[in-house]
Amino acid sequence: MSALLCLVSVFGSISAHAAEPPAVPLVNPGFEQPAAGGAIPGWRQTYGNGVTAVTYGVSGTASYSGSYSLRLDDNSATASLGIESDKVPITAGTTYSASAMFQVERGSLAIYLQFFNAAGTRVGNTSASVNPTAGAWVKESVTGTAPADAVTASVLLYSASTVQGAGYFDDVRLEVIPIGTFENLGQPITNFINQDAAFGRENGKEVVYTVVKGANDSTVFAIIDLLTAKVIRTIPMPGVTGAWAVKAASDGKVYAGTHYDGHLYQYTPGGTSLVDLGQLGGETHIWAMVAGANGKMYAGTYPNAHVFEYDPASNQVSDLGRVHPTEKYVHALAYDSDRNTLYAGVGGTTAGIVKIDLATGQRVEILQQLLPQAYANYDFVYNMDYALGKLFVRLSKPDHLLVVDTATGTIEYYDPNGLGMGSRILATKPGDDHTIYFGGYVLRSYDTTTKTFGVVFPNSQMRGFNFFDGGFLQLNDPQWPGYTFAGFSEKGQIMLFNEQTGTLSTSQVTNFGSPILIQSLHTGFDGNVYIGGYLGATGFTSYRPTTGTFTEVQQFGQVESVASVNQKLYIGTYGNARIHEYDPTAPWTSTNPRRVAELVGDGQDRPFALAGVDALGKLYIGSVPDYSSHSGALAVYDVVSRQTQVHRDIVHNHGVVSLVYKDGFVYGGTTIYGGLGTSGPTETEGKLFVFDTATNAKVFEIAPVPGRKVVSGLLAGPDGTIWGVAEDTIFKFDPQTRQVVYQEAKLGRYAAGTTVWVDAFLKLGTDGNVYGTNRQKTFFRIRPDTMDFLKIKSGAGNYLTQDAYGNFYMANDADLWKYSLPVIESPVSLGSMRTSVDAYKASSDIAGPLADELAYRLTIIGLLSDQGAVAQAVAYMQDFVNHIGDAAVLQQGLISKAASDALSANAAVLIRQWAP
Repeated sequence: MSALLCLVSVFGSISAHAAEPPAVPLVNPGFEQPAAGGAIPGWRQTYGNGVTAVTYGVSGTASYSGSYSLRLDDNSATASLGIESDKVPITAGTTYSASAMFQVERGSLAIYLQFFNAAGTRVGNTSASVNPTAGAWVKESVTGTAPADAVTASVLLYSASTVQGAGYFDDVRLEVIPIGTFENLGQPITNFINQDAAFGRENGKEVVYTVVKGANDSTVFAIIDLLTAKVIRTIPMPGVTGAWAVKAASDGKVYAGTHYDGHLYQYTPGGTSLVDLGQLGGETHIWAMVAGANGKMYAGTYPNAHVFEYDPASNQVSDLGRVHPTEKYVHALAYDSDRNTLYAGVGGTTAGIVKIDLATGQRVEILQQLLPQAYANYDFVYNMDYALGKLFVRLSKPDHLLVVDTATGTIEYYDPNGLGMGSRILATKPGDDHTIYFGGYVLRSYDTTTKTFGVVFPNSQMRGFNFFDGGFLQLNDPQWPGYTFAGFSEKGQIMLFNEQTGTLSTSQVTNFGSPILIQSLHTGFDGNVYIGGYLGATGFTSYRPTTGTFTEVQQFGQVESVASVNQKLYIGTYGNARIHEYDPTAPWTSTNPRRVAELVGDGQDRPFALAGVDALGKLYIGSVPDYSSHSGALAVYDVVSRQTQVHRDIVHNHGVVSLVYKDGFVYGGTTIYGGLGTSGPTETEGKLFVFDTATNAKVFEIAPVPGRKVVSGLLAGPDGTIWGVAEDTIFKFDPQTRQVVYQEAKLGRYAAGTTVWVDAFLKLGTDGNVYGTNRQKTFFRIRPDTMDFLKIKSGAGNYLTQDAYGNFYMANDADLWKYSLPVIESPVSLGSMRTSVDAYKASSDIAGPLADELAYRLTIIGLLSDQGAVAQAVAYMQDFVNHIGDAAVLQQGLISKAASDALSANAAVLIRQWAP
């Protein structure tokens, strides 16, 4: 086995205990010193002075250690009670933690860490509280970084005026928390991401208008020179995420409909600013727009399937109402200018077309009449357009074309085994009143007289791309005589085709790009950190920790997850829940990566969770379902036979968003949220389930934390349990008893109405601590031996992965951040490890032959380190750890578990020290 095979899995076997943080001495932290005259040494009352309803004192009734504790009894409904330690000197910029043992009888009690400046004014504080503990002692802690002007700190034990708390405190501790370093590695993916476009003309030039989506509030409205493929001007759109709809009105003005905030923007050609016409009702997404008569613009929305009309003459927006009683999306609009009729394509659960007479307001659903036996096979009317008396409809999923004669209301073309529409709109050529053009990847025509289709490209191998907007233009260029078809599509792609010369030219905007949100972070078997961008094929790249460089960004699908199996990467992409096999040691080509599985046939869309198991040659795939469905799945892909088995709805009406493998079982975490377009969850609690890889069946499921909607961040913990996060709660599940053995609320809950699929991520650090992030961008640490929780940084980032050196990586929108663990002086060296091996050999904790082999391995590692071959030294050390942690080696008694754990912990320290 190659040493590099261990890069991802090795640290799962390390069970080092984190070093005890250095304490800051407090006077009388356990309340064992006798009180004199009512005064407690090292403590004083700072809240509730003179209030008879509040009392405190040293008590011998209960104690966590020693003989005494501090009792607080707050019986006042208006006054608070607080006992504060003596102030101690601290260092600004240093992180501290204050903790105490609590036994709460009534209400709640709290602990505060307070910071003060030289004048004695409090300049910062942080707190945590504990509710009644049913007679048990519970540890609670708070963490804070001393502000720049802080010189002292104190610990306050407190009952607020509204809670009337009563109970005991013991073993108060103040300690320095070593914090590592954060480094912003920049924005690994930039791209030109546009979701619609419209043609126009400015200053004698043919131009394209679009909205370029960008992270970090960098979205812009862009004007592009069609012939040079250059962005010639941009207008910032602060607060805008992106725009699914960009259309030109009949008066030449251009409109953009945004998503997440549902605003309509207006641009006048030649202008330098946009007019924000406001949010359309309470809708959050404008999915489709179409130009009407007299400069009017119509917009279709989500989540309540409304249609709006904007009239520039009156500068008024009119809500034409909800066009379907149950569907959430108006995903397509078409305007019949000959009959002043609007067609609204709806979907999410079942496709529909609503015909709206704009003069009378009369509405009728026509898709069910046109396709009474087939309409229910489709989720969406995805695109629509009208030209020359024909309504072209792109049905989805799958992509089928429907052509309707609007005068007669009859079908002219529908063949489930035939053509798709491809393009978003239709094109016609001036002077030709019987030909409609569509598609683009293959440019097609439809003759309205003969009702026949044709291929416009003269060469059967010629390929363009499906266009957002397209039309025939006179370019006044001898290379492009007469009319030339122009099309504009995603990623700033431009297509020019001249039917007279048979010339096809494609180009792409290259002089502008925006930072792209990071959607996924995973470490591969090769040690590289793989990074996927958000929204479509925005980009896929990797970061090489050994060199500190990024690889070339590849245009690829929206990557949701990555896992390794037997020196291959497996990449899960949205939509249709596709799985790709990739060999990173070979060049990126049209066949590397190659698609090996697609789960859309089983109703799946987003493969959020992958877990690879080398020993089984299996890839386990957890997914959220397609639009309008609640039934997620666990799929098993055999990398040898290339067969996939899908266990749909493995937890009823849940999506699967987190997976971890341990000792023959796959543990899965679920979300109650299904695909988009549903009416909401049918279940109330996220589940943890157990899947037996031998029997290929689910054997157990449980809601680990009542009332929590998502279970994610699953981790095979250092203590043999399965760790996870259920919204605000950290929990541990015992695989032997199949019971939840620990749960504590440390994070935040989701807002009502928020759809959350994947929330949290946990990783075992090389220092023995567990680290995590969540959607709220909280980066935290948990000590497994004490379960002390430390919030390292708020707003740090989302997602989490770890490199071979123990560094962590997280994403803050488009930025990739690296967190290096604090450097703690350690006596560990290769020499000390050799000494330990000799000692374990003498005590029979390591068998003689294995001890000799390990000593030889350490010698080789030392030679590599001395020669500056750090990456090889790390790889050999990881192989060392993998070998002594191998289950077969342990079962044969060649090495004791204690020796294996101790040497693995020492190896982790050295690997961190060797980090570049």
